[in-house]
Amino acid sequence: GVEVAPSHSPAGTDARIKQVLSQSIRVHAGQAGLTDKLRGYSIAPSLIQLRGFVDPGQKQPRTGCVVELALHDSARGLVASIRGNASSVSATPLAVVDAAAHAAVERLPETLAALQGSESGRARVAGR
Repeated sequence: GVEVAPSHSPAGTDARIKQVLSQSIRVHAGQAGLTDKLRGYSIAPSLIQLRGFVDPGQKQPRTGCVVELALHDSARGLVASIRGNASSVSATPLAVVDAAAHAAVERLPETLAALQGSESGRARVAGR
């Protein structure tokens, strides 16, 4: 499977939310077929924000979430940082965290392609 570190979150965050974030990253990466492409990388997820708010002119509160994935490789350390966000009027906080995790995972393929492109460019230059 995909190597996902325990998630980081602000002090006082419910342990279930931290667990859901890490698990959501694993599940969504697997469903997206990224398991092989992520070999050699690890993901460190962080909950940046999970809060309720009311949009201007609205009466119903909305739950918003921002997550960040730090993508590491064993040779270079941190190679990319990817954010995902989601918000909902009716979903539970756990569902909003899952949706934000999914949004971040959806950005992984283009990030990995860019990283692999820069690696092959460096290899060509080094090989001259």
